[in-house]
Formats: sequence, C-alpha cells, structure tokens
Amino acid sequence: MQRKKHSIKAIAKELNISVTTVSFVLNGKAEENRISQKLIDKVQAYVKKIGYRPSQLAKSLRTGKSNIIVFMVEDISNPFFATIAKMIEDRAFLDGYKIIYTSTNNDPEKTIGLLSMFRDLQVDGYILTPPVGMDINLIEELSKDRNPLILFDRYIPEVDCSYVVIDNYQGAKQGLDLFLKNGLKEIGFVTIDSDQSQMHDRREAYEEMCKAENQKERILKIPFDTYSSQQTEEVMEDYFKSNRDLEAVFFATNYLAMKGMQVLKQLKIKIPDDLSVIAFDDNEFFKFNTPSVTSIVQPKDEIAQGLIQSMFKLINTEQEERSATKIVLQASLKERESSNKNRSAG
Repeated sequence: MQRKKHSIKAIAKELNISVTTVSFVLNGKAEENRISQKLIDKVQAYVKKIGYRPSQLAKSLRTGKSNIIVFMVEDISNPFFATIAKMIEDRAFLDGYKIIYTSTNNDPEKTIGLLSMFRDLQVDGYILTPPVGMDINLIEELSKDRNPLILFDRYIPEVDCSYVVIDNYQGAKQGLDLFLKNGLKEIGFVTIDSDQSQMHDRREAYEEMCKAENQKERILKIPFDTYSSQQTEEVMEDYFKSNRDLEAVFFATNYLAMKGMQVLKQLKIKIPDDLSVIAFDDNEFFKFNTPSVTSIVQPKDEIAQGLIQSMFKLINTEQEERSATKIVLQASLKERESSNKNRSAG
C-alpha cells in the first residue's frame, strides 16, 4: 500500500494552527519567533506520530541551502577515490552535511549533464576531478558561482579555481631517482594517454630524467577507456617483448601496475630479478603481492582534510570575499621488494 504523503499545509489544518507556525517549528526557528514551548511540543509530537519527512528538494529550493556536497570523480569504484570519499563523508557528517558520489567516466558531456542537474538541486558545493576536454569556460563559471567548486586530483592551469592536488612531478621523481640510485638506466614508463595535469606531471618527470641521463624515452600510452581490456594486455605484451633490455618500469597508476604485473608474469619476466617495478599510488594489494610492490603513496588523509576544510571555508565565506584556495601536498615513497636491485652478475 502506498504511503500517505503529508504536507505542512495538512499538518497546520489538522492542528488548527497557521502554516507559518508549522514551518518555523520544522525549520528550528520557533524560539526566535516567540512560539510557545507547548505549541512546539504539539507540532513535534504530531510530526513524529505521522512520520512526516520534509522534502529535501523543496527545502533547498526555499532556503537555497541543501547541506549536500557533490563528489564527482572519474570512477568512484577506484580505491583511491573511494577512500577519499569515505573520509570526506565522515568529516562532513560531523558538520551536518551529506555527500553525493557520482562517476563521470572521464566524459565531459556526462559531467556537464550531472553538474546541470546538481545546480538545479542547489547543492552547497562541488568537488570535481575534471575530465579531459572539459569546457574551461564552464569551470570558470562554476568557480565564481554562489555554491563553491573545488578541483581535486588535477587542476586546470588556465582557471583561477580552488584545488587540492599532490605534487605529481616530485612524487614520480622519487620513484625514478630510486631506480637510478640502484644503478638502473634502461627505464620504461607506462601511462594513460591523457594530458590531464596529474598525468602530464608524472610523465614530465620521466621525460626530464631521460634527458638528464641521456637515455631513450620508452613510453607506452594506454587509452583511458581501454585500460582494463584484453586490448591493453596485448599492447603491454608487445611493449615488453619489444623492450627486452628494460631494467625497470614505472607505472603511472596502480591499476596499470596491476595489469602490467599480470602480463609480466605471463611472459615469465620475474620481478625484481629481471625487471624492477614501481607504481604511482599505493594499493592494499601491493603490500601482500609476491613480491610486494614499491609505490608512490598519496597522503589520502591530508587530501580529504584539505578538501573538506577548504569547502567549509568557502561555504561560510561571503561570495564576494572568497579567494581561491590552492593546496599542493607531497607524496612519499614506500619502498618494497619490487624495486630491490637483485640482479645476478652477467
């Protein structure tokens, strides 16, 4: 049986009081409007009895405030994004806010549609990992909107917008420097075919290392929309077969590393005896893999803290007084077995 819907108007009629009085009680404004405690108790008791729940949409349209923050990333199932999302959710809840998660699939058109919907719902703020090809003018417009926008994981240099990112160049350089310290020169680089800021900075660290060491660049770029497919396995297999002299390989993401190590196992290339491996972005799997995997660790707790603190600061600052909050955090190197220099002589 369909549950009966209640309205403020119906509640007021049933209790023989004004709609305004009911509204003040439900919105926590009864005392400031000098409504008696007896009447407050009466309304609250009746509302509890009938199980009334105010419409969140109607409330946000009426007040311009929803106590909802949107977290939009390319893939919410990615462990990195999922961990950050949970941390943000826990912190936001303490301040009376809820988080809506959604995946953009790195699709600009889908992202624009989602943003349009959330703007209509008058959410209080957006945390966004902008996809490749995202309309810069729209990002610029959102950054000046009444409800603040913070970019996460990547930024857009052309737009003066709040963001929380890590120093991807320095993070990648730490791993590459470890290879060099271990006497490894023939180093490959496997990445996603993307010029997003975070991927660009990781690749730039590799390109500059090759230039400084007078080494040939050996970069494999995997299309974003195929990285989990059989096609990617085949491309990686060809890459490793064509570069048998590689001494080390740096994977620009953890999911590429997992796929790559699967391919290396199939090719009977042993880690680290035949090939040293480092992955950007740590993963629980890496601790227990055999061998365990050296990785660049992103400071997830600091990222989540930076995002939610920046968001609340912007929400609680008058629009005309806001300024872009730009946070760049440092990654760290977690050295494990996969990067050990363990070559047999000759």
